[in-house]
Order: sequence, then C-alpha cells, then structure tokens
Amino acid sequence: MSDKTMVSAKMGNRTVERLEDYAEREGISRSQATERMAKQGLDVEESDMRLVPIKTDGGTRIENTLNQAQETLENQSERIEEQKTAQTQLSLTLTLAILWLGAHILFSVGSLVSIGTGVLLIAGLVYSYYHYVWV
Repeated sequence: MSDKTMVSAKMGNRTVERLEDYAEREGISRSQATERMAKQGLDVEESDMRLVPIKTDGGTRIENTLNQAQETLENQSERIEEQKTAQTQLSLTLTLAILWLGAHILFSVGSLVSIGTGVLLIAGLVYSYYHYVWV
C-alpha cells in the first residue's frame, strides 16, 4: 500500500508552466515535480536557510497581473491590426473614387453608368469610413 496522499492545489498558469518545464527538464512527472517542490519549500520554511522572512501569495497576484497585462497587449495588438486593415481599405476606396472621378471627367462617361457606379462607390466610401471610425 502506498504511503502517499493525493493533494490538490490551484496554481496560476505561469506557475504551472514553470512546474511542467521543471518536470520535463528533470525527466519526472508533474506529480513528482510538485512533490519535490513542496518538500523543498517546506525544508526552506522550516530551516534556518531562510535569512529574510518571505511573505508570498504563491505568485498568484503577480501572475494574474502579468496575465491581465498580456491579455491587454494582445487585445491592443489585434485592435491595431484591425485599424490598419480598415485604414488600408479606406485608402483604397478613396483612391478608387479619385480614379473614378478622373475617368468620368476625362472620358465623359454616360450619366446612367455614372449614377450606377457612383452609388456603389459612395456606398463603399461610407462603409469604409464608418468601418475605420468604429474599429
């Protein structure tokens, strides 16, 4: 019969990643790595090896702050990419509008074609503008 007891603990994602990296480097299971870290931590806490009292929350506050900062950066990065795409779309639509206007002036295009293509172009401009503003 085993003299071991199952212990469950919640840990921040960064701590779990560090633990898994440690287990992989040592060639042991995550469970064995957890037990080893708990023993070492207790040895330090119960010995004179600890010269300065340490107050810790297990790193979860710092870890949560880091995770929130990382999420914020990822969201901002995605937003910047969306804004770049919208700006490119708006620039292309404006360029097309200028070319369309130039072609109509230069070639005296008929009014029916002008109205049909103009309505589509104006719709594209309006969409591009509002897409750019609201992104």
